[in-house]
Amino acid sequence: MKNNFEPIPTPKAQLWKEFRVAYLPWIVMVVSVCITWLVWSRVAVAPTMMGEVEVVRAQVVCPEVGIVRNVLVDRFAEVKAGDPLVEVQLTDRRSILDAIRIELGMLNSDQLTDSELTLQRAQADYYGLRFNLLEKQVEYEQAKVELDRAEKDLVRNQSLMEQNYVTKEIYDTSLAERDTAKKTADELAAVLPKLAENVESLHASIENLANKTTEAYDVKLSELEAKLAAVGASSDSTLTLTSPIDGMISGIWCSPGESVPEGTVLMMVNATQPQRIVAYMRQPFPVEPKAGMPAKIITHSRVQPILVDTEVETVGLFLEPITNSLARLSSEKTVDMGLPVSFKVPEGLELRPGETVGLLIR
Repeated sequence: MKNNFEPIPTPKAQLWKEFRVAYLPWIVMVVSVCITWLVWSRVAVAPTMMGEVEVVRAQVVCPEVGIVRNVLVDRFAEVKAGDPLVEVQLTDRRSILDAIRIELGMLNSDQLTDSELTLQRAQADYYGLRFNLLEKQVEYEQAKVELDRAEKDLVRNQSLMEQNYVTKEIYDTSLAERDTAKKTADELAAVLPKLAENVESLHASIENLANKTTEAYDVKLSELEAKLAAVGASSDSTLTLTSPIDGMISGIWCSPGESVPEGTVLMMVNATQPQRIVAYMRQPFPVEPKAGMPAKIITHSRVQPILVDTEVETVGLFLEPITNSLARLSSEKTVDMGLPVSFKVPEGLELRPGETVGLLIR
């Protein structure tokens, strides 16, 4: 007898129960293993050491005494190497006069020690007298510079004394310095015409005795005379200070109209492109670092860390104190020591100078 009964369908609840019992545990286990592997390999990677993207800074220094006339950039402005930053009007010409004096000394020494130089007595007297005249002229110009500076100091101290900011002793010292400088300038001004007259008189008698040996010496003296005349005739020159590197202005410490002494730091320029990463390996060393070893950079500036391949650039030969943000200090540990290790920054990796990153060496 043929069976015409249809098979009874399995209830969905029974199918779901069988799936949960037979297959779901395996699926959950595989997914969990994959997620765990991903977390440990990408997210929870423990770095061998921490490093910092090296910050490269350059100072813009005023080389001479002057007055700031114009600040050409603002803070946080991006600049290129050679871009003008600040204009300074130089007010002290003593350095130029000192340079002329040094050249005069070297020139006179060369003339006196050259055995091949056989000048006639009149020529030797002429150049010696001309040298003395030029030396006195340098002293006179320098005395005028000192007198101008002393007069400015006297005026300033007189005003400050009237306001009870300085004592009368300081004012008297400024007055004495001004009088001494004025006396020196007056004495030199009286001597110069006589020396110049003697030089012209002697030159007229020996102008036909010059030869090729003395021409170079004469030309050099003429150049120094021209430099001295330019110093005496020109007003205060303006110097434009430029950026030494590509970067961003991180600090401005001057204002237009401000008087600045020699060696004053006017601005600070920070490089914006990372050059290298410097890390410190503390004892005990987990690995022995060597130049060229492969490594990985672990960034921390984003929500999702990024692992980038790199290599060790250089390794220090001794431990040194850690003085940047990587130092781990406490009340019991006032000095943190580490072995400096530098790493290359791969092309295309966006890092900011001063940023902290992890370094993994395996």
